[in-house]
Amino acid sequence: MVNEEVVSLNILSAQARVWEQLSQIFTSTRIGSAYLFSGPPGCGKESLAIQFAQLLNCESPSQKPCNECPSCMRFNQLQHEKLQLILPLPMVKTKKSEGDNDSFSLGKGDLELVTDAIAKKSDDPFYKIQIPKANRILIQSVRELRKTLYLKSEASGRKIVLIFDAHLLSAGQGEAANALLKILEEPPKNTTLILITDHVELLLPTILSRCQRIGIPRLNDSFIQDWLRMKMVKESEIQFLAGLSLGNIHQARYLILQSVGDLMKLVNGLIKIITNNEPDQWRKFTQTYSRLAHQDTATFSFHFMMLKIWFRSVNRLQNNVNDILHSTSFKPMMDRILREFPNADFSAITFELEESILAIPQNLYMNLILTNLLIRIQKHLKS
Repeated sequence: MVNEEVVSLNILSAQARVWEQLSQIFTSTRIGSAYLFSGPPGCGKESLAIQFAQLLNCESPSQKPCNECPSCMRFNQLQHEKLQLILPLPMVKTKKSEGDNDSFSLGKGDLELVTDAIAKKSDDPFYKIQIPKANRILIQSVRELRKTLYLKSEASGRKIVLIFDAHLLSAGQGEAANALLKILEEPPKNTTLILITDHVELLLPTILSRCQRIGIPRLNDSFIQDWLRMKMVKESEIQFLAGLSLGNIHQARYLILQSVGDLMKLVNGLIKIITNNEPDQWRKFTQTYSRLAHQDTATFSFHFMMLKIWFRSVNRLQNNVNDILHSTSFKPMMDRILREFPNADFSAITFELEESILAIPQNLYMNLILTNLLIRIQKHLKS
């Protein structure tokens, strides 16, 4: 069995262009006070941010962290004294402490979940921290951060703040975003904040304007295929799963827990529903996915992402562009759809599905969103 640590190190070569940019920032000695790492889900943003933070404090740096010095070892454990993690947490009650200052602490159960999640993240930088009922970054977290950042510390090294799922700063009334903005307006010396997000469009423009943007593309199919092989996936299933992953390592991790047969049945069934104009099936579809949008957003997003990837592949087939899914068991259904709808605008359908996924965090009326989606898909099929 191959060590997971070896996989995590490959992010530097898998995202070589981005890492070259980060290395140049380091060697220029003009390190900024705030960066925004943005890109599609599962592209390795968090892993790159950790590696960059590690490089900024490495005791024997070159173009990448040495992974041997005491500082690098502590960063590998996400336990470095110069590192602070900000992540979505469950709502907590604020208590008044001495001096009338607000303080807060997680309950024992939540604290154990967070500690365990950080330990898993240190073992596998691709692990996605998702704490139950944690749907926003709390203003208390930012206030506590502000207290510690302005304290004096050793001159060596650089304070690093990693903010995972940074778009959730804007959740609720956006109090956490406004509190963070005050830090960004007057950044502490020798400190770098790295905001990491899949949804840059949900961040305040005032926060965006104070961050240097680092765009990160999706991982290539060959990286995902290598990762699947290391997970002992059957060779006959690798192209199918890599194609459905679309460069998203989180999706690949989820897919290997599913039956390939069940995945085929799911996707083909959904394709039939949304390409056929049958009111009863449409009603059931909108009811089911409206409920999922509120009660199980992960499943909603997963199903719609499968549809998006499938239609993207059909669009490429229509335009004679190679795609990894063209050599899988999806091909017969794709050929049938192309024969049935030779003039369809599959690119527009892909866009419509993406918009439906993005509607979830905006708390829109999903029943109407989904009904309009089905109507627009019919229009694009007959373009």
